[in-house]
Amino acid sequence: MFGRPGAPSWSRLKSSNFPDRYIRHSNHVLRIDPITAGSSATDKQDATFRVGY
Repeated sequence: MFGRPGAPSWSRLKSSNFPDRYIRHSNHVLRIDPITAGSSATDKQDATFRVGY
């Protein structure tokens, strides 16, 4: 699915100023928070965006 042109893929957007943090949404507000292996499933999902071409 990821190899097809035009097919959406899922990505995390890492902050360039704070390399240990990712852009995420919480209550319709964008935030930059640390996301680690120990983060909750909700936090990880909030930091994952569908990217289409």
